[in-house]
Amino acid sequence: MAIRRQRIADIVTLMAAMGIPGIISPIYAKSLPPPGGTFALVAAAGSDDDADAAPVLTVVANLDKDGIPDLVEARAPQPGVPGNGELIVLLGRKDGSYVRSSVLPLSGSDPTSIVAGDFNRDGVSDVVIGYGNGSLTEFLGDGKGGLISAGEIAHVSSVVSIATADFNHDGKLDLAVSDSHTGTVSILLGDGAGSFGVSWSFRLPMPGSIYRLAAADFNHDGLVDLAVTNDDGDAYDVMLGNGNGTFTESPELSHLKDPNAHCVA
Repeated sequence: MAIRRQRIADIVTLMAAMGIPGIISPIYAKSLPPPGGTFALVAAAGSDDDADAAPVLTVVANLDKDGIPDLVEARAPQPGVPGNGELIVLLGRKDGSYVRSSVLPLSGSDPTSIVAGDFNRDGVSDVVIGYGNGSLTEFLGDGKGGLISAGEIAHVSSVVSIATADFNHDGKLDLAVSDSHTGTVSILLGDGAGSFGVSWSFRLPMPGSIYRLAAADFNHDGLVDLAVTNDDGDAYDVMLGNGNGTFTESPELSHLKDPNAHCVA
């Protein structure tokens, strides 16, 4: 069955706006396909109606330089099935349908977040995947629709959510990673060649809770900011980017039930 590209974008955005559990959509680009950035991150961890389904993470990318959005899926193994997950590449076609191109093994069984972006600045989308054990691994696009494993690029205590953008205004994509075990968000600055280094972090309101991230310029100052949210209704906390890879709290732009439950920079 053909899946229309615009319908995917509409469905992803609508489900995120409705706050459906397990769905995140940090929109960083304004068009589809994205010009070297991530369009949307979808972490579909199953629903009450499909409790036995394996978690699937999906991200939009451009892997073969044809200007047609492609999809990359990170799938955990089915419950009760041993082994690691797999990475599936679905190449987009002109008629809006997708064809499975390749299947690659993942390095773990519990992928929790996935983002795409041109991390080595070669004009082709790459993919970073985070795992519950804190590992972050990278797959580099080969420009022909394939992905090549670059191994582990960083390790934190746990990975809940990843957002990607240029946080220090140097033209290179960086990563923000929320960690439920330490109750922090770590900023990993990219070197433009596909490598990252932890440069700074800030504390989340409640350690042990699940917090998800979205990156965008919320105050229109030309610098990328972060929105931090959890499953507590429509509450969110905005951290304004300083343009150097650090962030400052913004109670004015945040919406919290508890006025004292802000992130701490």
